[in-house]
Amino acid sequence: MESKKFTQQNIDEILNSIDGINRAELSPFFYTRVQAHLNKRSAADGSFWSIITRPAVSIATFSLLLVLNIVAINHYIKKDIQPVNTASGSIQGFAQEYDLTTSSVYNDKTNP
Repeated sequence: MESKKFTQQNIDEILNSIDGINRAELSPFFYTRVQAHLNKRSAADGSFWSIITRPAVSIATFSLLLVLNIVAINHYIKKDIQPVNTASGSIQGFAQEYDLTTSSVYNDKTNP
């Protein structure tokens, strides 16, 4: 790589290149526009929709709904998996519920 040798004239040119630099100036209405934007933003922060539309709130709400759905599905599945009475047990329970025991059936048929 070729090294560049600087002469005193090159150094003076580099140092003098910043002589014409001035401070940047803003538009006279810049501060009022910034202030208006900040006021508008802070007024919107308290509204219902601005809170709901924030990504953190949306993700938290979605996660909560997802967890509640998973819990409900697990509860429903466990409820269906519980042992069911045998067919004879179901029939006996049905017969007792409607008072259809063998003695009551025979007694009703003998007394017309």
